[in-house]
Amino acid sequence: MLIAKKDRYNGLILELQDSDKSNFKDELSKLIQKAKTDQNRLLWLDLTTKESKYIAIALDLGFEFHNCEANRTTLIYKLSPDVYVPVSPTHTIGVGGIVINSKNELLMVKDRIHNNHSIYKLPGGMLEDADRLIDGVKREVLEETGIETKFIKMVSVLNAHPYRFNKSNLYIVFQLEPLTTKIDIIDTNEIELALWVPLDEFFSHKEISTFQKDLVKQALTKEGLQILHNQDIYFKGKKHVEVYG
Repeated sequence: MLIAKKDRYNGLILELQDSDKSNFKDELSKLIQKAKTDQNRLLWLDLTTKESKYIAIALDLGFEFHNCEANRTTLIYKLSPDVYVPVSPTHTIGVGGIVINSKNELLMVKDRIHNNHSIYKLPGGMLEDADRLIDGVKREVLEETGIETKFIKMVSVLNAHPYRFNKSNLYIVFQLEPLTTKIDIIDTNEIELALWVPLDEFFSHKEISTFQKDLVKQALTKEGLQILHNQDIYFKGKKHVEVYG
């Protein structure tokens, strides 16, 4: 029912099989004792939503929560008091796009629900699971404005804490070149308005935040970071790799 696989750090990754789980507590207890005898350092246990009834049993035996997603949670058991435990995810990642057309107009949007810092904002949003940065920002700009774009450079990275769920947030801003010009909002539930704003009007507008103005100045005056070619050679076996420099 429970299978233990070694990891590279002298830990064990526990997997539940689809067989009878009525002896889960006994099997997990025996596995903990064997791991102690074998001087393993850490146990990892993933439980899905369908296996949630086993969470309380694992906690009673000394497991602790490590991280959680919509349909699964990961628990750990420390077999040594000084064992190193990799931290759970600490950041959400947001992306923003600075899109300037041939008329020196900046693409901006207005959320249906927005704060008082700025009447308009740069289009963008949150990365989805396993997103490439470039794919994420191009998708968010397209959904919020209908404008298709291509990558020019990375402009800025902001690290802020606290953010949602008391985690930190990375906000990464890119300059993109528009491939189309006609605004056609796809995500109408979130976006109330998308528009091209002349740059001189943007910089003089009193209801647009200084932060956004500084970002656009960076895009206009600094070289920024380029994505390096052949970056996949650095890390074999990854679904994708992005290296900027």
